[in-house]
Amino acid sequence: MHKTGFYIKHIIQWGFAFAIAFIILNLATFAFYDPCQELLRSGGSTTGFLLPDSKGVYGLEGYCIANIDGNGYVNRDLPRSDHYILVCGASHTEGLFIPLKSRYSDILNDMLTDKDELCVYNIGRSGNYFSVVLQHLDGILGEFPDADALIIETDTLTYDTKALYDSQIQTGYDPGETARSMLDNLSQRQRLSIKVKQSLPLVRELHKQYLTYEESKAEPSSSDILDPDFWEKEFSGGYSKALDELMGFIRSKTDKQVIILYHPAVSIQKDGSMKLLTNDAEPYYEEICAKHDIDFIDMSDAFMKAYNEEHIVPYGFSNTTPGDGHINRAAHRMMAEELYKKLR
Repeated sequence: MHKTGFYIKHIIQWGFAFAIAFIILNLATFAFYDPCQELLRSGGSTTGFLLPDSKGVYGLEGYCIANIDGNGYVNRDLPRSDHYILVCGASHTEGLFIPLKSRYSDILNDMLTDKDELCVYNIGRSGNYFSVVLQHLDGILGEFPDADALIIETDTLTYDTKALYDSQIQTGYDPGETARSMLDNLSQRQRLSIKVKQSLPLVRELHKQYLTYEESKAEPSSSDILDPDFWEKEFSGGYSKALDELMGFIRSKTDKQVIILYHPAVSIQKDGSMKLLTNDAEPYYEEICAKHDIDFIDMSDAFMKAYNEEHIVPYGFSNTTPGDGHINRAAHRMMAEELYKKLR
């Protein structure tokens, strides 16, 4: 009996110690990883919103505090100008690890105006890659019909013939599906789920680490998106026709200025040089975009020049591996400068 009491006492002590440690770690997590809450949607300009008028903390790469405006997008608390440019893309555009005012959209905004307003409006959302943005083109033009121009960011051109055709399939647009309406229509269970997630960023980080661990155990894929033999077959087949139809599709949807902003991934080689990770599709995009009066900005030369002359690596932060992950402040600045040249 005495022995049982001894074990129960120690189990209780361990439970208290674990609870206290969890509380301390959870509180600490708020300072470096407290992601924004998501509201998913089926049709619109993006795959979903972020919780309107909220904030999020991202410190796994670089460090930033994201500000979510009343429409559910990551923007500064400034009114939108009557004349504005719309910026679309994935996490690079959303700026998960870049402070507001340091993203390329914010830098471009300050280059174009000295007023306290947004003439560059950012609807970037993590996971909304090039093909996803194009599949939401009806939603983008429906939600933002008065935008003067459209910028679409992408870090790769590795979309094969099928993917180019699939990019024309539209998800549709529901004008009633706004961030505010979705928030108002949440059930009590959904609201409770959001509250719990907001209160437990440590659990979300542990879950993220678990998923990363599971991915690391998976067998490496035999496919190589940069396989030169694959792309040689693509380029000699129906690739040009598919890309031509895609750009024609975009132009048929709008007569606004459209800019495709391409920034290739990079790799630091053993000899210290920097290599651009590309499938060599750039010439096809340059020619076919020009044919349809679509601007194509290729950051390849700017990235290489910055590295060769100033040793600037466009990807990676001081707390990550150089050349990996998301674009850093230097790359955002270079991209804003190239966009400004085109818009000017």
